[in-house]
Amino acid sequence: MKRVLAILVVLVLSLGATVALAEKNPYTDELRIAWIPTAATEANCTAWGNGIQREAAFWADVAIDVYDGEKNADKQVTLMNDCIAQEYDGIIIQTYNKATLTPAIEDAEAAGIPVVCINMASEAVCHGLVSMTDYEAGAVIANEIATALNGEGNVVVIQATPGAARGINLEAGFQDALANYPGIVILEEQAADWNMEKANTTMANFLTSYPDQIDAVFAHNDQMAEGAGMACQAAGVKDIIIWGANGETKALEYIEQGIITGTVYTDCYDQGATALRLLMMYIGSDIDISDWSKTPVIKMPPITVTKDNVHTITEDMRW
Repeated sequence: MKRVLAILVVLVLSLGATVALAEKNPYTDELRIAWIPTAATEANCTAWGNGIQREAAFWADVAIDVYDGEKNADKQVTLMNDCIAQEYDGIIIQTYNKATLTPAIEDAEAAGIPVVCINMASEAVCHGLVSMTDYEAGAVIANEIATALNGEGNVVVIQATPGAARGINLEAGFQDALANYPGIVILEEQAADWNMEKANTTMANFLTSYPDQIDAVFAHNDQMAEGAGMACQAAGVKDIIIWGANGETKALEYIEQGIITGTVYTDCYDQGATALRLLMMYIGSDIDISDWSKTPVIKMPPITVTKDNVHTITEDMRW
């Protein structure tokens, strides 16, 4: 991880930023950091938060305040504005809607509060984005499905919330890789907004619309893959290949049970810790991002997981 941050420092400097002494020393001064997840109780958000807290324990005096976005972009905007008014030293956020959060993130940066996004960024240029692999994960899943189907078959896609950057990138990687397999046909794509229950209903509708025609499912996250798997179970349908992405504990258990086929796992504990390390690096400097044209990105290393290797994701790695 030191190597990843070193690479980012080089990227930052290459963007034309200048580095000088900061007003606060992250190694000695008291700091207040806000963590604003989309939904504090969801598995990935909890793991990110735990990773942030674990990393904070290594610093002298860092307080992490958690503010639940409650899957509501307007709520997150209000929380961002409150954090700006309270003059937090830094903000880590997973944006629920990138367009809605853009002005608030711009306001925070303008107020001198560095912002680091987790997984889903905004349209604003901020100090950094620490992301799961997205485009590459979509391509990996397309290749896995095509290989399992010997290059021929029908696929349905359960998509993220329209406009979500991670969903767009996953889909792009999937579509680009699938173009190498002209025998694979996408029957239909429907958004289920990252939600298990909506995905369950969507998959049930797919099974009704395309009886005995669906060979594989690509869901943009594990929760939607789990919903698809449960819909297949309820309908008594077997042998449909189902892939998700993220690597949450329940998905790993479903792989072990044969309910879904695979996922692309990310260590969310380390992802959260990396976001705080990055933020602390900025607080410990005086990096000027005013002339940046884009947000620097760190992508976490992915692990493709199926029944053959799910046992390698040990209990301490599961979230």
